[in-house]
Amino acid sequence: MASSAAPASTSFRIVGYEYAFTSTVGSFAGRGSGDTGETALWNTVVKHDRLGTEPVFVNGGSFALTTRSAGGLDAIAGKLTHHGGTITTLSRGANCTNQRYRVAAALHDVRTTTSTGGSGEFTVTLTHYRKRLFGRCLAYKARVVGTVTFTY
Repeated sequence: MASSAAPASTSFRIVGYEYAFTSTVGSFAGRGSGDTGETALWNTVVKHDRLGTEPVFVNGGSFALTTRSAGGLDAIAGKLTHHGGTITTLSRGANCTNQRYRVAAALHDVRTTTSTGGSGEFTVTLTHYRKRLFGRCLAYKARVVGTVTFTY
């Protein structure tokens, strides 16, 4: 397949799951669809303050997306800006119900196959799915749904 100058889409609807985490880093991957019909696979690492404190700042990380369209395969990559975003609690998950957070982070140093120096925005709703098991509240899955937009 040939590669175009840059992905035609500048906005992608994304859905994914957390595949690794610590108290201050979350790693997510999933699928997306662009505003011009491209399909995408994406991965991000979000470094952040410990959840439960307010405010929770995004402290860096990375974002990468690969697209497929009739024009071929393309890639976009960037960095999450240090203190360029926040994680806002939407639902604390009382009585071991699901927790929801809004994650919004600015992207910088956005690169495509032929350009550098772009910017962007990563905005998702993160849901921690939780159940009570043997008297303890356990998160068994984390899903994100939202958008990522780019200027390049």
